[in-house]
Amino acid sequence: MEMEYVLSTAVAYIIGSIPFAYLAGKVKGGKNLLRVGTGNLGTHNVFHEVGKPVGVLVFFLDCAKAGLTLLVYWLMGVSLWGLSLAALAVLAGHNWSVFTRFKGGRGIAVFLVGSGILLPVETLVMLAVFAFGVFTKTVALSCGIAVLVLPLFSLVLAEPAPLVFFAFCAAAMVFIRRLQGSPDIQVAGREKISMRDVVLYRLILDREASHPWSERHR
Repeated sequence: MEMEYVLSTAVAYIIGSIPFAYLAGKVKGGKNLLRVGTGNLGTHNVFHEVGKPVGVLVFFLDCAKAGLTLLVYWLMGVSLWGLSLAALAVLAGHNWSVFTRFKGGRGIAVFLVGSGILLPVETLVMLAVFAFGVFTKTVALSCGIAVLVLPLFSLVLAEPAPLVFFAFCAAAMVFIRRLQGSPDIQVAGREKISMRDVVLYRLILDREASHPWSERHR
């Protein structure tokens, strides 16, 4: 059984590592998205640097990485622990892809698909918080708050241990990726910004300090 978990998790990580945003930037735009825009291998950077149609395609492909993996594993009879580990592995692959020297996206789309399948009630609450952020134009801040909803509500609703484990680990991975930021991006005036401000910008606004883009392009 342990070997099954190892194999299924490893395969899920490889699937999650497929860098659709990076490939879209190279093939369609001739750009390395790690070094332009926000430096993030995600939908928003593809929208801005390559184009909206390609961005939409990348969004659905990223969602499919988590959705199809979990669906296939469920049909194969993988246990709840196995599904939780697989969902985390896909997210880890997306955020730290083995194909791009362990750089990647923020993982929000993958996070939402995984949580939507494993924890649908909590995900509905998260989406409500997201919607509030879009309405009030505080997307990045509301996104961070919404991510915290998952582990907290999984405890409140007394979900099974594998799902609570997934919720806490997935939320932690999203925030760790935020704190890492986009080190390959050259930001004007970065040398004048304190580490405290860098951390706050990344953690709360999910962007580099003094970055010219607004938070909606994270």
